[in-house]
Amino acid sequence: MKKIDEAFLHFLWKNQFLAGIDLSAPGGEKIEVKDPGIHNHDAGPDFFNARVLINDTLWVGNVELHINASDWFRHGHKTDPSYDSVILHVVYFNDSEVTRSSGERIPVAVLRFPTLLWDRYKGLKQADTWIPCQDKLADLPPVHVAQWLSALMVEKLKERTEYLQRNMEDVNRHWDAIFSRIIFRSFGLPVNTTPFEILSLVTPYNLLLRNRQSTFTLEALLFGMSGLLNTTIANDKYTESLKNEFSRFSGKIEQAPVPYQSWKFLRMRPSAFPTIRIAQLAAFIQARYPPNNMLSSLPSPEKIYELCSVKASDYWNTHYHGGKESKSKEKRVGRQFMHLLIINSIVPYAFFYGKSNSENKFCDYAIDILEQIPAENNGIIKKWSKFGIKPANAFESQALLYLYKNYCMQSRCLKCQFGNKMILHARTPK
Repeated sequence: MKKIDEAFLHFLWKNQFLAGIDLSAPGGEKIEVKDPGIHNHDAGPDFFNARVLINDTLWVGNVELHINASDWFRHGHKTDPSYDSVILHVVYFNDSEVTRSSGERIPVAVLRFPTLLWDRYKGLKQADTWIPCQDKLADLPPVHVAQWLSALMVEKLKERTEYLQRNMEDVNRHWDAIFSRIIFRSFGLPVNTTPFEILSLVTPYNLLLRNRQSTFTLEALLFGMSGLLNTTIANDKYTESLKNEFSRFSGKIEQAPVPYQSWKFLRMRPSAFPTIRIAQLAAFIQARYPPNNMLSSLPSPEKIYELCSVKASDYWNTHYHGGKESKSKEKRVGRQFMHLLIINSIVPYAFFYGKSNSENKFCDYAIDILEQIPAENNGIIKKWSKFGIKPANAFESQALLYLYKNYCMQSRCLKCQFGNKMILHARTPK
């Protein structure tokens, strides 16, 4: 095991009561770990506030781990006062005595563990499959799966809350404006999220609100600021009218339109073209803004579907691109797209609003909505189901999507509770 990595040592130290590891002190000290401490992911020692019994004396402080004891010097810890609080240096190879900046010796412990633990971890890292643990997923206890999915969903909602908090400063803490921003973003899913987000940034919210009585004016404003009106949309009577209407806003908007090259049309269903989504967004704004009103009564999922059920103006019944006629079809927001709107705008906004205003009923509402609407049925979710984890609702499918993107795709098996279980599931004799 000469190529053992430090992240694995961190994993073992953090989970030592499960891993069956041994600690031996070359200096003869008797060492007993009472608490491994809190894993530090920033600068400084690896674990904070550990509690270690050394020769019957309880020490409380920090712990540093290295593959080789000499890494202490290679990493410059000897001259760094922030490492003077280290009470124990845990290593795999004890090739050097280490000291604090004062020259005082730091107790060292050599970590030993069953080799099969490393073999299991290495097996996950080297697996050439969709995800490393796919063939073992069906063996996971349902309770363990449910607990990890719940933790992941909390992590995802926290991440979304932090995103919204950062954006709140841009809109001067205007709740309707921040809600509008994530609604725009959701209308761009799955491939035009970024240009829709930019569209929300360059189109003043107050102009949308002031002109919400007219779908036509909203279309002119949105298509004009999208950058599509004078580039990819061909001329006909209606599009000429949009251009004329948009010219009224000349001088009222400081920002430049979205670069038209940002919009993606290729390999998409025509009903999801950005032109159709922009027209549907205009109808949504006309019918539902100010958007915060949607949540005032904490509506049921069916009521939310009703609120989201808008359609593009009649012109778009016979068009997917401006100026190019097509077979007539009403361009109403579909049920599947409504799921995306609920999951990606209404749920995170309700949770964020509740957290920010200490109104737990909104946080509970966000979770309840996810538990009441169906799971997504995309390619990633189908893969999870194939290998034994079938989400019962959107709460679980969202957690699985988050797990795949933020853990599986980044090979973070040591941070994943599924990976932990597969490495530590059995005590193995040394």
